[in-house]
Amino acid sequence: MNIVKDITVPILQLALPLILIQLCQALLGLVNTIVAGRYHYLDLAAIGLGSNIWAPVFILFTGILYVLVPKFSLLKYKEDSQQTAQLYQQGKRVSFLLAMLGFVFIQALAYLCPLFIPDTDVAKICKNYLHLIAFAMPALVYMVFYRFISEGYSQLHPILMSFIIMLICDGLLGYVFVHGIGIFPEMGGMGTGLATIISAYIGCLSMRYWVHKRIPEMSIWTETSTADLSDSIELLKQGMPIGCALVLQVLALATLAFFAARLGTQVIAAHQIVINIAMVIIMIPVAMSSAATIRIAHFNGMKYRKERRWSYYIVTAFTLFYAIVVAGILSQFARQMTAFFSQDSDVVTIAATLMCYVALFLIFDALQTVAAGILRGMQQFTQPLFVILFCYWMVIIPFSYMFGINGAFQVEPSVMMIWKIMIMGIFLAALLLTAQSYRWVLK
Repeated sequence: MNIVKDITVPILQLALPLILIQLCQALLGLVNTIVAGRYHYLDLAAIGLGSNIWAPVFILFTGILYVLVPKFSLLKYKEDSQQTAQLYQQGKRVSFLLAMLGFVFIQALAYLCPLFIPDTDVAKICKNYLHLIAFAMPALVYMVFYRFISEGYSQLHPILMSFIIMLICDGLLGYVFVHGIGIFPEMGGMGTGLATIISAYIGCLSMRYWVHKRIPEMSIWTETSTADLSDSIELLKQGMPIGCALVLQVLALATLAFFAARLGTQVIAAHQIVINIAMVIIMIPVAMSSAATIRIAHFNGMKYRKERRWSYYIVTAFTLFYAIVVAGILSQFARQMTAFFSQDSDVVTIAATLMCYVALFLIFDALQTVAAGILRGMQQFTQPLFVILFCYWMVIIPFSYMFGINGAFQVEPSVMMIWKIMIMGIFLAALLLTAQSYRWVLK
């Protein structure tokens, strides 16, 4: 076995396009934050809170559909066209169900905004933004469906091209709708929602076209197979632990954002800035996690224990090196980076202070992300779910509320205290998941 040729190069060949794809996906949220933030900090706070409301729903659906990646990858190696066609139909049926549920659920959540957002101006912008985002959900769900088929077949070009097109459309349209250029009225922050609708459908149609072009047998799958309802339900059940693990993490971050809302509108804006920066940076470990899932699942299926073990070492070492380097950059250039998101000096000052905490948080978050991907490659879907449930919902959330918001034991309430508790919780998650993934890889 050649470690460079047989292990490192294939992982990087998978990871590099996935990194670009994940960065494009994260930049979609970042673009909306920048456009809204440079318009007014109230719009930044509203779009940030709105994103924290609808993102968990979308992340849940993405996690459920992620189960398609290792399944399509395995069937590709087996060259089983009949089972592949059935899996395609099952995934299509599940995607339709998720798309409809997403639309209805986000519309319902929009009406609840005035009930839990104390600032009436922020609540109004957030409500209108969510009403628009609901119409983008069907396109976003089907885009994920076609994406994971393409990933399973290691055809990453369609995904990359579609996300680039979507990113460009979202940025240009967002600026036009927010500021009101030409015949378009000035919509403020809610204009980013309309931009998301249009760019999502453009991205979905582009993805479908390129995936069909790269995988021509997809047209045969539609004609030659149908899916039983029971099989579709089983697929939904298999994807649920992945989706729940992801959404519990995102929901925890959303809950912390609403905790921060009690500390003032400028604190919300600053917290949202650093969260968006963190979400972009963590996309590279997310891509490495996906690459690790695919490669370790492959070696696990072929009973190649040595290759599986070396894949674990290389992915973990690369991720740790990346996280440490990025943490240093964030600490050094905190104010310059945060100033790009807002023109309010108080918001920038708070955000720059938080960046030092974000830097440390990202090191542990990167490690736990990759460890979870390795466990999925070993077909261990429930362990990451239990660790995330414990660390976020039994450690981070209750202690953040006690100390960061209520100031228990005479601790001064602050958003900095919330981030300190987040660091401790994510360190525990990284420790537990890394230990579990190491144990399973050595089996």
